[in-house]
Amino acid sequence: MTIFPAAIVLFFLVFVIGGLAVMVWALVDVVRMPNDASFKTGTQLVWVLVILLAQVIGAIVYLAVGRPPGGATAAQARAALPPPAPPPPPSTAG
Repeated sequence: MTIFPAAIVLFFLVFVIGGLAVMVWALVDVVRMPNDASFKTGTQLVWVLVILLAQVIGAIVYLAVGRPPGGATAAQARAALPPPAPPPPPSTAG
């Protein structure tokens, strides 16, 4: 019967390490997010507080709801693109 307590400890450790990994992943993703119109610095601070105070639940909520499509890597690539060229002026020829 010594296997049963060992299995419980192993199960517990897997969940603790997994939860910690999800929290670290979410925090790194929030911090790496560039400042743009859809994810401003104030929003980053709010998400960091949500993740730190709500721990694993906060990290899951961020990853499900607050994370822009593609995460920090895609947002950085979008931020690096130059803005689109303005449209040409309307012509007066008719």
